[in-house]
Amino acid sequence: MRKLVMAAALSATLLTVQGCSSTSIPNPFEPAPPANVNEVYFGEFRDVPVPSDMSEQTKYTAVSQNADGSKSGTQVFEGRIDRQSLVNAMIHNMTRQGWALRSVFRGQRSVLLFEKGDRNAIIGITDGQAYSTMEVWVTQRLADGAGVSSGAGTASEGTYPTGNFSVAPNAPVPSGSGGGVKEQGLSQ
Repeated sequence: MRKLVMAAALSATLLTVQGCSSTSIPNPFEPAPPANVNEVYFGEFRDVPVPSDMSEQTKYTAVSQNADGSKSGTQVFEGRIDRQSLVNAMIHNMTRQGWALRSVFRGQRSVLLFEKGDRNAIIGITDGQAYSTMEVWVTQRLADGAGVSSGAGTASEGTYPTGNFSVAPNAPVPSGSGGGVKEQGLSQ
């Protein structure tokens, strides 16, 4: 009799658990897939589509306008979309805008590299605790050999295209025969 009661209780528990698993209660900790891969809007860059489920993090935006009217810089977006769905959506939508996919790195942080005309777009997608973060970098491509002086292989001043902003506009250019990056000690 005791075995019969235990078997009945176990069966009732299994039926209850199975019934609960078919309910449509969403998990608040699981990122939602994009509503529709074609639902996009355009931020600072007129040909970089952003899924409508992503919102711009304006405090991280740094965009400048180039002499030809195009824009270069970065925009950051967050949304409750899983990383793999976001990667697939960006590949789909960027190619529809005429961008050519040149490289893909998939992992905890995925990176997509696109090319269109004389511009490059780099998209970094990172999974977070509750949100995925997408960084969009768009820049004009340098001409072949730009920034490299003949012979020494060191960067030379004045060979880079200029925009309306710089990280350190008045920073001195290192001089000397060594060139390149130099180590600097920390004072205590």
